[in-house]
Amino acid sequence: MDKKKVKRELMSFQEIHHAEDYRNVAISVVLIQPEHAGNIGSIARIMKNFDFTKLVIFNPIETIENILSYKTQGFAMHGKDILMNSEIIDVHDNEEHIIKLKNYLRQYDLVIATTAKGKRYTNIRRLAIFPEDLHIPRSEKLLKIAILFGKESRGLTNKEISLADIILRIPTGIRYPSLNLSHACGIILYEIFKKINILNIGRGENPVLLADREDRQLLLKIVKEISEKLKVRDYKKENVYFAFRNIFERAFMSKRELTLTIGLFSKVNDILKSLNLYEGQ
Repeated sequence: MDKKKVKRELMSFQEIHHAEDYRNVAISVVLIQPEHAGNIGSIARIMKNFDFTKLVIFNPIETIENILSYKTQGFAMHGKDILMNSEIIDVHDNEEHIIKLKNYLRQYDLVIATTAKGKRYTNIRRLAIFPEDLHIPRSEKLLKIAILFGKESRGLTNKEISLADIILRIPTGIRYPSLNLSHACGIILYEIFKKINILNIGRGENPVLLADREDRQLLLKIVKEISEKLKVRDYKKENVYFAFRNIFERAFMSKRELTLTIGLFSKVNDILKSLNLYEGQ
């Protein structure tokens, strides 16, 4: 393989980076009436894992003192900054909860609600799609998206759901469909993270570069030569070639793995070549 080419690829390698198409997308996680500070802290930690920074805590049932406490910061771990910089909106008169929420959500271009219900298509208000089917729009100007999560005990109400443009549901087992709030948030953020980022296999300063088609063709060429030297019958030779090709294509081999494999097959090929020369004397 071309060592200069590999070096250039290593120099330009980016493991995980924001997709250019989604550079103008700003996503906020909005927790509506959360009941437990520990879950809030855990969500801040998950947000940090997946590069989300905007946390909104709307009309919490948990006290603000507990939400910002050292104990909750412990749940947040390295997401402490997200927790401490969160926007906390306290609605003193709960009768105004929906009105205040509706007014708050007007600043967003797209509102996504989450639910554990909606498995029955007769429930029109909670007709949901799965996170993997969610399409994130591309936009030339800033596109603000809110993802709503309801309280731990009962989720979002029908009135809260009605304020959303899209409803998401995580597929689960039938016997126990309800997920912990922070777990549900983590799954949805992970799915969105995959959609708005370019993910390459890598390990920090020592990235794993995948072998390209040209590299794999070199290995397959050696396989053909070995088949010739082993005098594999013609009707089997093609099947042997395709068998190895299928294996190599499915394996998603790195350049390093391919180099080692080529080295081994080349040695076998050289030994067979020397044996054939010896037999010809």
